[in-house]
Amino acid sequence: MPTLSTLATAAVIASVISGVVWRAGALTASGAIAALIVGAAAVAAGPAWGAFLICWFVSASLLSHVGRATKARHVVGVIAKPGARDARQVFANGLAFASCAIAAVFSPDPRIAVAAAGALAAAGADNTWATEFGTWRRADAWSLRTGRWVPAGTSGAVSTWGTLAMFAGALAYASLSLGLGLVAASAWLAVFAGGVVGATIDSLIGAWWQERRWCNHCDSGTEQQIHHCGTTTRLIGGRATIDNDLVNFAATVAGAAVAFGVAVSLLRTR
Repeated sequence: MPTLSTLATAAVIASVISGVVWRAGALTASGAIAALIVGAAAVAAGPAWGAFLICWFVSASLLSHVGRATKARHVVGVIAKPGARDARQVFANGLAFASCAIAAVFSPDPRIAVAAAGALAAAGADNTWATEFGTWRRADAWSLRTGRWVPAGTSGAVSTWGTLAMFAGALAYASLSLGLGLVAASAWLAVFAGGVVGATIDSLIGAWWQERRWCNHCDSGTEQQIHHCGTTTRLIGGRATIDNDLVNFAATVAGAAVAFGVAVSLLRTR
């Protein structure tokens, strides 16, 4: 059981980091509060947990700056929430990880850490590596649902660069979790599998079930309810209750579940 001083220290460290990120403009006020909660859970679970989360977020921030002007031109008016991340976005990517961190505070089972690493590997491989590199290198992508070329950043669409980046991202985060001591060497493959499967599920749900909207004024598809031109968009497909944040959350849960399942399987074969 963590002591009161340990929890207080975790809260202080997380508040400082989230405050700095908020001041840097990467988070909204609500996003900073959500990051504080996720960060405090990670630090309370142990140094390796906190280090992994920090490295994950730093890598995501750095990659977002790669070719920023080019990416902005490619995805303008397409993605739902450009700019600083709000609470829904933070929890969509980090809630599964934070839940595992809280569980790890009360249980020594090493497979919990594997599941947590799989959750962030899925979020990073898809939302960071695949999206950032894919939209930077191409102005269009291939829709899994229709088989047609669509604007870069469209949910459920893939590109060669984005797919390669997705595998590279899952590999990077699996290696990072091993290097920081969050998971054992025997669990490295489980984290990688969680990252790849979670990111793939994100694309599949995004293609068939995520809401698809249309701006009559710009005559273009978008994820935004209010288009960047100021026009209220209309639903043309998918389910209105399934937005990009919910899809991202589902991907992280899938990543955690797959990583945990593979870890269990690996232990049985040893």
